[in-house]
Amino acid sequence: MPGGCPSCSAEDCPSNVAPVYARMQSLKPGKLSGDGLHRYAAQLPIPRERLVSLGEGSTPLVSIGTLGREFGLRRLMIKDERRNPTGSWRDRFSALAASQHAGADATVSTAGGDAMAMSMAAYAARAGLRSVALVDAALEEGGRVLDAIEWVGGRAVGVSGLEARWTLLADAERSLGWRAVSNRSTPPIGSDPIAIEGYRTIAYEIAEQLSWSVPDLVAVPSALGDGIQGIWRGFRDLATWGVVDATPRMVAVEVGGAVASSLAGGKDWVAPSGDVHSLARSLGGITGTVQTLQAVVESEGLVVRVTDAELETARIVLGESEGVWAELGAAAGLAAAQKLSSRGDIPARAHFVAVVTEHGLLDEMAQVPPMLETVDARVDELLRVLAVRGE
Repeated sequence: MPGGCPSCSAEDCPSNVAPVYARMQSLKPGKLSGDGLHRYAAQLPIPRERLVSLGEGSTPLVSIGTLGREFGLRRLMIKDERRNPTGSWRDRFSALAASQHAGADATVSTAGGDAMAMSMAAYAARAGLRSVALVDAALEEGGRVLDAIEWVGGRAVGVSGLEARWTLLADAERSLGWRAVSNRSTPPIGSDPIAIEGYRTIAYEIAEQLSWSVPDLVAVPSALGDGIQGIWRGFRDLATWGVVDATPRMVAVEVGGAVASSLAGGKDWVAPSGDVHSLARSLGGITGTVQTLQAVVESEGLVVRVTDAELETARIVLGESEGVWAELGAAAGLAAAQKLSSRGDIPARAHFVAVVTEHGLLDEMAQVPPMLETVDARVDELLRVLAVRGE
């Protein structure tokens, strides 16, 4: 159902659909084996033998005590999704998206963010599929995104305007038979509902890494809400199966404020933001969906709106304090942690996990580093340069 829920659309409340399983094997902690998505294959909608993989998943859950103390939080952790094969949490999504169509003579297509385009191209190549990414026409020729797509045999086509990309993707799906996996609806509803299930494994891993317990809060960057919805489903599964005795509050972190406005107004639908201009490309554009709102409401969670300046501060301190280089939008969970703690909205004892979604290498908007300073091979010259830099 690429257009989402027909009944919701008829009521002018566009919404994605969610898979309903006739049977799903409950997760049994003592019987898990393997790594990554294969470890939880029995809980996914793709059979283990059909799962297309590049080794995604099994990313570390890292305690960042130094930064936690700076923020006033005693138990601050990051789920480091930068460790996935293409440097992004999108690999969990792409693994299931490619698996659905593996073996077919098909073209998979996206009109999503840079990380999704790169990831989907890689997994399409692994599955023997053709891939086309409709990307922002503003991307510079020869940029990292375009290079990554082309080097795995994909094609990238620039299109001006986010909504135009969605419309073109939908048209290509209808007229060319392409298998579109990212959002192609206006207003947006989110991406392929089967592929979104890959994000459930983030929740499974967090719980397992905490000896089958859950944190108090889990913060997730949220543009169209695929990730936060999938992660919430995973925690909800674990509680339903009796594997954990509680669920965390989900924290949706956004720039545009569409979901925050809906929550504040007590609405059960979301009026998407206008075109949000942000240096955090993964959080910019037209954002806000019902699936984000639903994850927050069901979990009795929070929505935090952050600015580019707050994201940049969080990214800098994450790198300088913990050695973690993240894409600007990927630092959103840390920006939310700092903001919530400084306002006194969460107690210092709260166990807070921020999902760091993408590597800094994927950030096409990153500032150009300063010119390399060179010295003659003399210690006094070395000290002179370091003194200027305050080191």
